[in-house]
Amino acid sequence: MLGALVAIDAPRRRALSKPLVARARAILSVQFGSTVSRWLRSLRKDYPGGYAQFIDAWEGSITTGHWDAATTVLLAARTSAQAAKVWPIPTGSGFAEALYPALFPGDLSIFCEQWSADYWSNPKHWDRNAGRGVMYEWVEAGLVEPPRHDGAVLMLFSGLTAEPGRPLLRWLLARPQVTSHLFTRIFVTPGVSGASLAQRDLPPHSDSSLREVVVPGLVRAGLWTHEFVVHGAQSALRSDLPAYQKRWFEGVASDFGSA
Repeated sequence: MLGALVAIDAPRRRALSKPLVARARAILSVQFGSTVSRWLRSLRKDYPGGYAQFIDAWEGSITTGHWDAATTVLLAARTSAQAAKVWPIPTGSGFAEALYPALFPGDLSIFCEQWSADYWSNPKHWDRNAGRGVMYEWVEAGLVEPPRHDGAVLMLFSGLTAEPGRPLLRWLLARPQVTSHLFTRIFVTPGVSGASLAQRDLPPHSDSSLREVVVPGLVRAGLWTHEFVVHGAQSALRSDLPAYQKRWFEGVASDFGSA
């Protein structure tokens, strides 16, 4: 389906997809594993198209593939700016990573900035934010410039990419462009309620700490220097960050012998 949609120019693609939006939304409202016969029992009488359209319908169960296909229809029916507000994004392994560049090849920055702003405004909106860490793969592949919005930095250590500690360190080491252009901004990016370095390391655990595992790990790997970390921590301590955020940088300064 994606191949067929990509082969059509954007205006015609939107025109062809819009009549299917109602059905796509219906699919997205169905529980995983449900079947047509089960959810037809509660179908409202005024359902678009009526009950008759489902006679002799396919009897298999709903899978994530169906949800991904329905979401693809919703995206194809919209402009880039409108599509950037559609959530949740497809969940199939690797599908979202390829889907957006295929449908919106010149507009990935619109998605990155919108998703970063959404995260910054409400880090705890897990349903909306889920899966959007895929944008870092586009950055690493050189498909889009690193997002300018601070939310892109906050999202990096939130758990949407990899759990903190060694999983996140391995993830960052495998993505040097993301690390160089975005993760280095942790020293100059203010946190927000629900997403700050101090909150992510609370309570501190030596095996899952950003401060004790990720930062020194990047230095040992040669991606960061000792001087860079010291300068970053000291600059943060001279900033107008809230006291609870500064405490995290105080710890980093102490770790690197500059307290």
